Amino acid sequence: MTDAERFARLRHDLANPLAAVLAEVQLLLLEADSFSPEALAALRAIEEGALRMRRLLREGPASEPRLEDGQSA
Repeated sequence: MTDAERFARLRHDLANPLAAVLAEVQLLLLEADSFSPEALAALRAIEEGALRMRRLLREGPASEPRLEDGQSA
């Protein structure tokens, strides 16, 4: 299996659970005034992390080559 195939499989396997997490946290944020400042900060951190993961999955693997085990820069 190539790296591209592995990434496609990973993207597929993560897409739905990630969408569910993002949807739920965004629903909770609609009621932001009912949460303590600490809880609200945690919800925003979850949202930011989920958005970052979604962006990384959509962008795909980095275009610069990665070193294989045992290689040096």
